[in-house]
Amino acid sequence: MDYDDKNRNAQQTDSEQQQEPIDLFAAALSFVGLNLMWVFFAGWMLFGMVPVLIFALFLNHLIDRLEDHLQHPET
Repeated sequence: MDYDDKNRNAQQTDSEQQQEPIDLFAAALSFVGLNLMWVFFAGWMLFGMVPVLIFALFLNHLIDRLEDHLQHPET
């Protein structure tokens, strides 16, 4: 903490005010993972295991396509 009286009320420059953004990627991934768990569980209870497995394969396919697109954006 800064206890210097002459700097306490000084205006901060733009470089001092700019802060590095918070990386929320790990928190978002864990949030998605927890939500997928209850969605899969609820789907399993409502429709059985086969539709849940088909949905999981569909999500896996979409994630693979997204990964390919991010690695090779020109195609």
